[in-house]
Amino acid sequence: MVEPLSPELALVDPELAERARAQLVEPRGSPTARADRTEPVEAKRRSRGKTAAIVAALAVAAALGGVGAAVWARYDGDDSSVRASEQPTTRPPSQTQPTTATSTAPRNPLRPPRRPPAFHVPGARKEPLDEITLPARARRLEAWLTPSRALTAANLRHWLYQHAWIVTGARFGWWHGAEAIRTLIRVDRRVETRWGVGHRSEAAARRALAEVEAKAR
Repeated sequence: MVEPLSPELALVDPELAERARAQLVEPRGSPTARADRTEPVEAKRRSRGKTAAIVAALAVAAALGGVGAAVWARYDGDDSSVRASEQPTTRPPSQTQPTTATSTAPRNPLRPPRRPPAFHVPGARKEPLDEITLPARARRLEAWLTPSRALTAANLRHWLYQHAWIVTGARFGWWHGAEAIRTLIRVDRRVETRWGVGHRSEAAARRALAEVEAKAR
């Protein structure tokens, strides 16, 4: 049995110090030696785990980065379109200068607001002020009957309708009825010449003119 060396003996004799260092080596089957051997393995495992975790984190970050870039690109595009749509649209100032009325003519000479009747007929309808006057209607009918106006059913109805309106309004005493009938008689003559009809209508217009002139005296 070998007695353990004291520190004092190891310091005095080098040979004893060598023995003391030899006694410090742990036996092969001691727990400390196993712990020393397993420690590098555990360190390698922890290192590998850390490496795998870092690689996984980088992969996830790359995937999220790609998705985030796509989402941001879409958002940025939408935002750009929104900003573009929010830009105020400027219109060039109008170059038209305000016009000032220099004419002293009535606003609507075809529909004067005041139309004193030529005479009064009991129970007759008053002249509608939203319609053109009888002389204006007769002049329009005369301008409408151009040399190229052919005899058709539609044209015949139009002439008869205007004819009846003017004659009836003049008999009711509407404004300037006699003047309108004189123009109408000229139209009736042209109708007779071009279309071959209108003799009775002209006769009715002449009777109405005599009646209106007699009542207007």
